[in-house]
Amino acid sequence: MAITLNLPPDVETKLAAQARELGLQLDTYVQSLLQERASKIAAEQTTDLKQFEAELDALSKGSEKLAYLSAEALTRASIYQEHD
Repeated sequence: MAITLNLPPDVETKLAAQARELGLQLDTYVQSLLQERASKIAAEQTTDLKQFEAELDALSKGSEKLAYLSAEALTRASIYQEHD
């Protein structure tokens, strides 16, 4: 995929200097920066999912000891039987 970036001159100058220090062409350097950032985002999303799953596990801890309610106990008639 080809992308054209219009960078402010000061940003382009800084990036070009950093690329030269590393012995890279500017386009190669910018591509490596974008790939690095994309990898970090993917890792953060994976961490967020793992954290979410851990929180769900913590919430459900002990739930196996809760009383079982039958389908009949959850019907409207059963819930509102005292309000007739």
